[in-house]
Amino acid sequence: MGSCDVVDRDDDEIVRAVCAGDTEAFAELVDRYQAMAIKVAFSLLGNEQDAYDAAQEAFISAYQALPRFRGGAKFSTWLYRIVANKCKDVYRKRARTADSWLRISTTGSSAREDHIMDIHDPQSGPALKLYNREVAEALNEAISELPLKQRMAFVLHHLHGMALNEVADVMQCRVGTVKSHVFRATAALKSRMQPWLQEVV
Repeated sequence: MGSCDVVDRDDDEIVRAVCAGDTEAFAELVDRYQAMAIKVAFSLLGNEQDAYDAAQEAFISAYQALPRFRGGAKFSTWLYRIVANKCKDVYRKRARTADSWLRISTTGSSAREDHIMDIHDPQSGPALKLYNREVAEALNEAISELPLKQRMAFVLHHLHGMALNEVADVMQCRVGTVKSHVFRATAALKSRMQPWLQEVV
């Protein structure tokens, strides 16, 4: 099989190949989803190294559990559920330590990539760019302080564009529960960001 054929295989084909003994084919799934898995983990944890570790552990767990993967389900949603569970484990470990608050890095050349959310306007001048950065940092901090379930629902739905039913699948709860988490998260963020909203008005 040529390299082009490998690239063109869909997730289900790769999963079947791995389960049939072609273990090296799993690397295709890692290449396909690693960047997004790390991005999802970072938006939940707010720390680059923790996000990388959680994503790597998720792929290991996914590989070990692949024979139990339900055909017909989206591999990406199943994987992100595992990523979310790994992030929960990290979150619980943090909660048992004194230094448990989530922090968003704002220093160094990769600071912008470290943000959960960013506000970018190529037409803005220096003053507005600084203001937008301050708003983004305030919003990131507010998101990081949401209860984990609210944070997860909000981030997956609004920042990663997952449909509510996909978020429910990842979080293993009802769609109505996801809606409730998103609503509460949005209300909390709106309240927290009120001073910034008033300044804009």
